[in-house]
Amino acid sequence: MKTLKIKRPHENFNKHCTYELFVGKNKIANLKNGEEKSIEIPTELENEQLYAKTHWCGSTKINISNIEPNSTISIIGSEFLNRRMPFIIGLFPVVGIIIFTGNSPLTKNIGIAVLVLLLVFLVGTLTIGRNKWLRVEARNS
Repeated sequence: MKTLKIKRPHENFNKHCTYELFVGKNKIANLKNGEEKSIEIPTELENEQLYAKTHWCGSTKINISNIEPNSTISIIGSEFLNRRMPFIIGLFPVVGIIIFTGNSPLTKNIGIAVLVLLLVFLVGTLTIGRNKWLRVEARNS
């Protein structure tokens, strides 16, 4: 059996959400904000991949066989997606004001174009980029 030390630092974003840890398709643990655990991986799962999930989003996968014995694995939320993306979403009301209060057709067309770009960005982030919401990093102790 391989023992892994898994740590989740204190985060202001996602602080009320637990991160679920998986090895292959097997759920092995839940990590709360600021929690640290030592987890034993059965030998039959040592060739599988480790990843984390929260809601519908997750992380990239790392091979357990590539992790050195005295490593600490950190599960960290993506800085851009968790801290800065809400500010981008905050542009929706501003774009709405531009669209509905603009006097010229040019202003309204620019507002509609920005709205479409924001929607494409949002849908792309929530579908294509959903496995980049969290990061799994192995560091030597």
